[in-house]
Amino acid sequence: MSKRIERIIDAQSVNMGGNMIKQPLPHPSLERVGPFLLIHHWRDLLPGKQETNELGVGPHPHRGFSPVTCIYSGSLRHRDSLGTDHIVHAGGTQWMDSGAGIVHSERPSDELAEHGGLLEIIQFWINTPKSHKMDAPRYQPLPKKATPEWEENGWRIRLVQGEWNGRHSPIEAHHPMRIANLSCEKSGAIMHVPLPQDWVGVLYILSGNASFDGQAVTGHQMALVSPGDSHEIKLVCNDAVRVLLLTGAELHEPVFSQGPFVMNTFPEIQQAILDYHDGKMGRLTG
Repeated sequence: MSKRIERIIDAQSVNMGGNMIKQPLPHPSLERVGPFLLIHHWRDLLPGKQETNELGVGPHPHRGFSPVTCIYSGSLRHRDSLGTDHIVHAGGTQWMDSGAGIVHSERPSDELAEHGGLLEIIQFWINTPKSHKMDAPRYQPLPKKATPEWEENGWRIRLVQGEWNGRHSPIEAHHPMRIANLSCEKSGAIMHVPLPQDWVGVLYILSGNASFDGQAVTGHQMALVSPGDSHEIKLVCNDAVRVLLLTGAELHEPVFSQGPFVMNTFPEIQQAILDYHDGKMGRLTG
């Protein structure tokens, strides 16, 4: 039985607007993995007594992909040009299909900015198939209470998107995927993650130590999942560990990206820039 873990990659430290984050993807040796384009892991202790508009990311546009944010600690406020104003708390997920274009902001909640506390999030970008890139944008929040959650052999599974052994996430996607947050505090606990043979993906370690198909991994490392004969990946907890699982079918389409736009051709990128400056993606103020 062949193993599915191809190699282990160390996340880079990147300065994003004055915030130091971990970026396992893209990497100098790896531009993307299947439909997954980017992973940013931000963990920071906010001091409090700050204004919300001093924090997070202010209004900016997107087209052609889905930026998704998992909240592990704290709370995050999403506002967009559709009129959405929504807060998701720890254990929840903000899923946004940017489609033909949307302007949004993501900032810590007013309460977190005022009183301070730990904020930990991961944002990852998922490419949208060409046939859906110009769909109407939509925002799909998934609070903790609506996230399918269960335990297997000492491992806690929180299903963000897709299907897992008969359980289904309410998040709708345009491409076959399985996305989940996994955690375990029991050393030696084993879990077999089901995976179609032709799927690819990554397993990113937020913290702790584990082994995947016999390869040791630790905090801020990413294991690259490749196609293979095996229908599963063996996870072993070495000590308290948290893992983000991103897996899905390959997307065999050309990718042209520039900043917040991900399309299939360079002229489509140029058109996206023009449409944004012409206000066709809406506006967000305040």
